[in-house]
Amino acid sequence: MSVFKPLFGKDVLINAALYVAHKLPIGQRRMHKVFKILWFADLSHLKKYGRTITGDTYIAMTNGPVPSVLYDEIKDCSSPYFRRFDNESGKGFIDVLAETNEDFLSDTDKEEMDISFDTYKDMDFGELSQKSHNSAWKAAGLNNSIRLNEILDEIGADEKMRQYIAENESIRRVI
Repeated sequence: MSVFKPLFGKDVLINAALYVAHKLPIGQRRMHKVFKILWFADLSHLKKYGRTITGDTYIAMTNGPVPSVLYDEIKDCSSPYFRRFDNESGKGFIDVLAETNEDFLSDTDKEEMDISFDTYKDMDFGELSQKSHNSAWKAAGLNNSIRLNEILDEIGADEKMRQYIAENESIRRVI
């Protein structure tokens, strides 16, 4: 079980993941692809609007950033939302067991996830891994949480954005 809690509540996180997973063809529904589409959507949303979509804490894993709470949810055999399985094509595929409740997602959340989906949906495992191994992932160090300042550095946040985020308690994390 994760020691982290999603910043905006688990319902937002789960429904963001469901939103992305439902868009993927069944043969492409891998945890890795869902995680990377959400990572890039979170970065873009943070840069444009001063907050992430998922509110999850990302961990710098071997194949790129992994949302901690979502990863634990998908690994949980009793999850009412996802079922993880392996097949002859590889590991980490997921079945989606619930519908997306879009009431938990803002219009800008969906817009950024759609852009991220369209940009990264056709990339394979290796391409997504390489693309996500940028400055925030490197600065965190393997198996450590990626801190907000590292993410802000990666997206090129200026002082005005950093100050905005620091002043908004609902956005700030203590890790």
